[in-house]
Amino acid sequence: LPLNPMIGVIGVAPENEPVNCGTPGAHGGNMDTKVITEDAELYFPVFVEGALFALGDFHAAMGDGEVSVSGIEVPGEATVTFELIKKQSLPFPLVANDEGISLIVSKETLDEAVATAVEQMVDLLHPRTDLTLSHLTMLMSAAGEVQVSQVVDPLVTARFFVPKHILETYDIQLF
Repeated sequence: LPLNPMIGVIGVAPENEPVNCGTPGAHGGNMDTKVITEDAELYFPVFVEGALFALGDFHAAMGDGEVSVSGIEVPGEATVTFELIKKQSLPFPLVANDEGISLIVSKETLDEAVATAVEQMVDLLHPRTDLTLSHLTMLMSAAGEVQVSQVVDPLVTARFFVPKHILETYDIQLF
């Protein structure tokens, strides 16, 4: 198998009650998103003072859509750098890499996760373009991609991906 090292559990403290590390959500958690890898930039909403960041669950390889609770689990190390971006708000985790950006959403059903990821991405990009909501939505339908991260946790996780060339063409700056 080709290796694609990634981090399965990564995030901040959730907004309300604590959750176990196997449960993903707006705080991150066990998203098992294969694009969370070396050189990726992750952005999280911060719900509590200090954020209380944590990570773990390293994989040497993991397929998109994790269907059986396990990738190729390995020990690992990560070096992270933190920056607090004030006066910015995200409802869900966002990952940026050389390919583009992905908004990562975990919900009870895959339909809910996909719909929310698409809607939230459009909401995030719309104020940063001169496109009408209708035109931006059509652009996302033509160029964006719905991707499934995992379907085995207490909540399932989908992401909506926008390629870097779209961000560059429309001069979209997130942060």
